[in-house]
Amino acid sequence: MKKTLLYILFALTGFNGFCTTPSDSIKTVYSDGVFSTHYQLKICASNKIMSDVSDFLVTDFHDSPGNLFNWALKDLGLQNQNNEVIIVFKSSENDDKTGITHGVFDIIVPHFTTFQNVKVDAIVGKTRFTNGESKVTANIIYSSLLLKNALATLTIIPQKNNEQLLVTNVDIRFGWFFNLFITKRRYKSIVEWRIKKFTENIKDECLQRQNAEFVKTKSKPVKNL
Repeated sequence: MKKTLLYILFALTGFNGFCTTPSDSIKTVYSDGVFSTHYQLKICASNKIMSDVSDFLVTDFHDSPGNLFNWALKDLGLQNQNNEVIIVFKSSENDDKTGITHGVFDIIVPHFTTFQNVKVDAIVGKTRFTNGESKVTANIIYSSLLLKNALATLTIIPQKNNEQLLVTNVDIRFGWFFNLFITKRRYKSIVEWRIKKFTENIKDECLQRQNAEFVKTKSKPVKNL
């Protein structure tokens, strides 16, 4: 009974593997029409858990993009939620031959206008390195209105004591309308916090899986020798 209560306590409080307290930082610079945001945080989870979640991210993007709103894009102010800019996902199709995912969105600027059926083409993939690092890359190569181009990377860097460093870098050059509409101040209120929240959503998914794995492992009965 005491062991069972201990496992429940770990699950409720969030097992951290005796890691140090995570710290994070975010910074955005603007140069020559490009907004560049860098955000990083540490997470107490195994490299395998982190790798599984990043695989899940790429697979969902290719095969079930709508499911991303249940976890990776959760609470990002999308899908008809109140915000300065609302992005409504309509459809997506992945071309296995070219590796390009063709998406269609509606973009709503409340009290101003709605842009319907905005087309966005992106290439999303994952690269693993021999030093244990891995990187998920999303390269937007075409947008009929929203962006001229954008490149986002999520890099996973193994640390000591069962920690992973998550580093998100995003470079965005907006299309003509949004280049006029989005000032540096507005970028923070529309884009920057979403980058931060997305990375935190990845972290939350990792911690949920880490906790579940811990409880599952520790709950297994010990066989008599």
